[in-house]
Amino acid sequence: MFPQPPPLPSQKNLRMATALNVFLPGAGLVYLGERRAGTVLTGLFLGCFVAVMGIFLVGYIRYLMLALDPPNPRRQQAGEAGAGFHQSWLIALALAGGVVYLVSTVLFARAKRRFASANPDGASGVPPT
Repeated sequence: MFPQPPPLPSQKNLRMATALNVFLPGAGLVYLGERRAGTVLTGLFLGCFVAVMGIFLVGYIRYLMLALDPPNPRRQQAGEAGAGFHQSWLIALALAGGVVYLVSTVLFARAKRRFASANPDGASGVPPT
């Protein structure tokens, strides 16, 4: 019995690439073969996202600890605990994530055009009718 040949690589689907890039900036670029740019953008976006979530959760836990503490003089500070959310950091990281998202969108549009011109045989992700 002869060994089975390896399966042919499947055609890349532009719809799948677009969906990946919408939900995780840079993932669509990795899917289309732009691995370096896609990995950098995905890493930057995930870094911003994790940092925003970490800062927010730490601030929220500190606020809850002050607000739910038994009555004591510190409870009056609960109204001032909003400073624990580091709003300037949250805004800066959110803006950085937005910039990464926009850069990823522009680079993805270019990669999509290159992919479509290199595959004029209908590898656009739309099944033939």
